[in-house]
Amino acid sequence: MVSIVGNSIDSYNKKVLEKMNKMDLHYIEKEVKAQIEEGAEYIKLDAQALSKLEYDFLKEAVQIVEKNGGKALVKSNRIDILLKIIDIATKEIIIGNIEFEKKKILSLLDAVKEKNVKIVASTRDNQSKVNDSPERALLIAQLYIDFLLDCGIEREDILLEPVVQPLDTNYLSGRNFLNTLELFKLDFPNIKTIANLSLLSAGLPQRQVLAAHCAALSIEKGLDFVILNILERAIVESIICTLTIIGKDRNMKAYQNFCKRYKHIRN
Repeated sequence: MVSIVGNSIDSYNKKVLEKMNKMDLHYIEKEVKAQIEEGAEYIKLDAQALSKLEYDFLKEAVQIVEKNGGKALVKSNRIDILLKIIDIATKEIIIGNIEFEKKKILSLLDAVKEKNVKIVASTRDNQSKVNDSPERALLIAQLYIDFLLDCGIEREDILLEPVVQPLDTNYLSGRNFLNTLELFKLDFPNIKTIANLSLLSAGLPQRQVLAAHCAALSIEKGLDFVILNILERAIVESIICTLTIIGKDRNMKAYQNFCKRYKHIRN
């Protein structure tokens, strides 16, 4: 089955940022519960726009996620914050998105090995003008995986991330992402993949429609961890139906539960 990562708690959303600045933990818990009820196994927490309050918020938010039965995916560019969050987490935690910078990776290694941590290995190449090239991403992925394995990181703790860029800036972004994902699944069948599909529709109207269709295509190609706004009905419907159609919903339990939850669906 696919693991769902809910991503409605993001500091780059103005409404959410306002709640974060006020440390409105009641609102945060309400969002966490809603996402878990819709099937999210993980909750993505991105508080980078909070600046000095980033760690204070994440510390509280991770505890809220775990208290409500979920697991956290924490995104931060600050290694010191990631290390502190790893230390306080009591459940499996995902950290990201870590680009292929050896010095940065080495500073996280001990913590990743000692605790139940998965690392999002980003194949983004900030030094190249061809960031969206599937072939370039494949090369970075190979170097990254080899480095992590040589450092003693287990395969199951590596989540390979194909780059998702907005269609608004390049109309071929969706095709490039799907081609990259396909290459990853062919070349690294034992490595799990993860992607924030919400990024594809950034800047466009009716974002949930594009995200829902992208989810269907990505799951069919084998994406293992899907990061999306699970509170959008169209997205939930797309994920459940896709899993059912491609035979990943054993005995169609997920589909039956979905239909019971939304009884107004026509037969």
